[in-house]
Amino acid sequence: KTPGSTCASADLEENVATFRGSEYFCYDLSQNPIQSSSDEITLSFKTWQRNGLILHTGKSADYVNLALKDGAVSLVINLGSGAFEAIVEPVNGKFNDNTWHDVKVTRNLRQVTISVDGILTTTGYTQEDYTMLGSDDFFYVGGSPSTADLPGSPVSSTYMESPTFQSLQNT
Repeated sequence: KTPGSTCASADLEENVATFRGSEYFCYDLSQNPIQSSSDEITLSFKTWQRNGLILHTGKSADYVNLALKDGAVSLVINLGSGAFEAIVEPVNGKFNDNTWHDVKVTRNLRQVTISVDGILTTTGYTQEDYTMLGSDDFFYVGGSPSTADLPGSPVSSTYMESPTFQSLQNT
């Protein structure tokens, strides 16, 4: 934690990614595909954008899509037989207030829970009997080459302008 030429103090944030303009993160899963019956995704974000992709992985009818839509957090998960969809809205204001918001998504078989800021929680179930998430495609954070074409995407903007993400983990 040593300040550099552009840092004013030694209080540097670890594990923080800020995207400018049309930037986003993409990880190719073709060599190490996801095959899971349970998942936990945790991250923190801040942005002024009302709409944009937070993260996405998968294609066709097997995917996870987390986005900001009209200032609310949107989650869509499909394991192959129908999607679970949740919208989490704050009581006052919106999540695009450029302050840190903590998101936690957990899935065990078909049961899905999303929590934002440790308070606002929604729980539900994916449809039918499929319990495995499989993705050998790409894992996108903050945008994609064509967000509107991603399955389950509630937003069309290709990237989230100037979002900041902290401590993204998938376990």
